[in-house]
Amino acid sequence: MKRLNRRVLHYSACLIVLAAVAAWPSAGWSKTAKRCDVDQMVRGLLQNWGNQLQAAWRQNNPQLIVRTYAPNGVLLPTCSKGPLTGHNEITGYFVNDFLPFKPVAIFDFDRNPPKVGGDCAQAYASGLYDFKLEAFNPPADVQARYTYVFTGTLISQHHSSLVPTKPPQACPDKP
Repeated sequence: MKRLNRRVLHYSACLIVLAAVAAWPSAGWSKTAKRCDVDQMVRGLLQNWGNQLQAAWRQNNPQLIVRTYAPNGVLLPTCSKGPLTGHNEITGYFVNDFLPFKPVAIFDFDRNPPKVGGDCAQAYASGLYDFKLEAFNPPADVQARYTYVFTGTLISQHHSSLVPTKPPQACPDKP
């Protein structure tokens, strides 16, 4: 009887181990998230920002652009003093200082590819964009530089400034 109990115990233990190994997911099977292409993601977010900017003035709905920012997002704006923090201050900027120009943001990734870094949870991009200000006749073209920090798909920080012209006194030419 002792021998039978040992054999049953041995086979039972082997069956339990085999069942556990068979039920354990493989490394390939357990990966549910696809690898994230940070550069592609950031380019999409930048283009979305530009699309929402134009839609905001066309539809007279500043929330279309403001919702691209995190609730506690920070904006150092192109056409006003800052920093502006949170949706209320950012909304005020777009309503009063920028959307009246009817701006169209142009990201020319072929001519000015963004400098992208981070990962898909916390990404950043710096580069140049152009604004076509449709409120003027003819529309005015303005070059600006940007830095965005994204937390997920929302903008947590955004700095935009006009591309400066070189004042002769402040920046002398190299000999």
